[in-house]
Amino acid sequence: MAYFPMFVDLDRQPCLVAGGGNVAARKVQVLRDFGAKVTVIAPDCSEKIMDMASNDKMIEIIKRPFMESDCRGYLLVVAATDDKALNHDISEYCKNLGIMVNAVDQKDDCSFIFSSYIKEKNLVAAFSSGGNSPALTQYLKSEEKDILTPFLGELNEFMGSIREKVLKEYDTEAERKKAFEAIINSAVKEKKLPDNVSL
Repeated sequence: MAYFPMFVDLDRQPCLVAGGGNVAARKVQVLRDFGAKVTVIAPDCSEKIMDMASNDKMIEIIKRPFMESDCRGYLLVVAATDDKALNHDISEYCKNLGIMVNAVDQKDDCSFIFSSYIKEKNLVAAFSSGGNSPALTQYLKSEEKDILTPFLGELNEFMGSIREKVLKEYDTEAERKKAFEAIINSAVKEKKLPDNVSL
């Protein structure tokens, strides 16, 4: 099985997490990190999920067992119950409906997998082992933290704010690339955002 690395816009998109334990809590946190509207369905929820929901209006908790019809209407579904057979069934329901699904620790039941990632504002670095070795992706994440710093997150926001100006100023892709690289190299060397950009 080969997974294509793809970033999906989850902002305010409806996502479902079936399960209320610690693993489910981690998936809820990841989905919220990227702006998703998350519904959790489980007979019981961990204290962590309850705390997140009490502080975040974009998390809804429905306390009851999962039902097949629950899959409908979601962009993606995470099967994170402690019942592997149920997780498999949820995966099958979703696949039949054309809904992306992740069944935790059940690689063959996944149509997508969660990567290890570092996020500084909208700048994201993600690592995937194709489900083979989460420990290895965690190692890569820890190594990358020294490179992808909060400053680079700020620089990325700055680059977004001047993007249209640069695109209008230069006619060719090569000229634009050279201008963007010059701004980035200067900012990284000086370790501060430019006060102004003269093009």
